[in-house]
Amino acid sequence: MGKVIKTALCGILIIGFLVFAGVMMNHSTKLIEHWAYPTEYSEIVEEKSTEYGVPLSVIYAVIRTESNFEPDAESWVGARGLMQITKDAYEWIDYYRGPIGAEWNDMYDPKYNIDYGVWLLNYHYNKFGEWETAFAAYNAGPNAVAKWLDNPEYSSDGRTLNTIPYEETSKYVEKVSAYRKGYQNAYGFD
Repeated sequence: MGKVIKTALCGILIIGFLVFAGVMMNHSTKLIEHWAYPTEYSEIVEEKSTEYGVPLSVIYAVIRTESNFEPDAESWVGARGLMQITKDAYEWIDYYRGPIGAEWNDMYDPKYNIDYGVWLLNYHYNKFGEWETAFAAYNAGPNAVAKWLDNPEYSSDGRTLNTIPYEETSKYVEKVSAYRKGYQNAYGFD
């Protein structure tokens, strides 16, 4: 009788351990995913996502690609902040939509930088209708993308880019798209 009880207890302990190990592995996987796909500045990102209708996964993927969440980042061409706004883009946005009280030096401030970047993503998406094309426009500019869409060598339908002639932009679109999928998988974002 004692042997049967010991065997049963041992079996229960093994099953319990396996369940515990499975839960811990699932929890660890989520921790790793969340580490790989940070969601810093979530209050601002969520506000601007709602205001401009840009999915959270898109905003976080662009920030991750552009600056890896470093608000003081500056590129070799002088793009600033989390979403790497160039001076030309800053001035164009202020002209096109109207100024919101931000100065060029405010592009290091996440509040203003995210506002400008998300507004610009929304503009490109509304103009081109595809996120991958909007990503290309965010990187190479809308004029270059419009020319590519008019060229059958790069677009078969005038809406989708089958080929991106700038290697940097092609890699950029791939990277942002991959990060977007990662954010969607890690958090269930749209």
